[in-house]
Amino acid sequence: MRLKLIACKAMFREISYLAATCKNFIDVTYLQQGLHDVPKLLNRVLQDEIDRVESGKDLYTYNAKFTTQKFDAILLGYGLCSNGAVGLHAKHHPLVIPKVHDCISLLLGSREKYNEEFSAHCGTYWYSASWIENGGTPSEQSEREMKKKYAEKYGEENADFLYEAEVLHNYNRCAYIHWPELAFPEYERYTEDAAAYLGWDYAKVDGTSGMLRDFLDGKWDERFLYVKPGQKVAPDYDTDDVLCVEDL
Repeated sequence: MRLKLIACKAMFREISYLAATCKNFIDVTYLQQGLHDVPKLLNRVLQDEIDRVESGKDLYTYNAKFTTQKFDAILLGYGLCSNGAVGLHAKHHPLVIPKVHDCISLLLGSREKYNEEFSAHCGTYWYSASWIENGGTPSEQSEREMKKKYAEKYGEENADFLYEAEVLHNYNRCAYIHWPELAFPEYERYTEDAAAYLGWDYAKVDGTSGMLRDFLDGKWDERFLYVKPGQKVAPDYDTDDVLCVEDL
């Protein structure tokens, strides 16, 4: 299959590794992780990217003068993401999106594993190689950088309060998601050092590439939402599926 994947940089390393070893042809567009901070903006950017693919103005499609082959589907490397995915649709391509709240379930390998972890440790801030590189995970270094930004925008006297309220509130544990095939001991140490600096607990949690690999391989079972042209992504409030489809 020929697949277009629009994904968050919070999974850059993991998706890049799997795309490189996948038998399907996959063209990937990565978007900045920070878009999650404003779900309406994330939604608008995602819909713009989908529309760009369908109009032939996507960078790959526009420059691929050597082929007339179209994509078989557009994959969205996101979850519900604070309703950032709600309403997404395509006119000519099916959309496929994992039925998860966010990318942590994908990195852990399943929604069930995430729920299990959340039940046992609800105050966990999750770390991974891609999150550390792209997501501003709490640490001594990121605290200095973010407080400087807050101070420039809101004043020195408000910087500490805002950092505590917006970044550290309700967390007490740093957990690093480890994939055996993508080992980054330096980022495990980074997470452990961050926990020591913050006074939080530290854990190394084994994730698995299984769900993301199946996503790219086209093994779209009940874990994934298949959105046909003329349908849109909707939140599922009645079951544990997180996402469902509605007609446009």
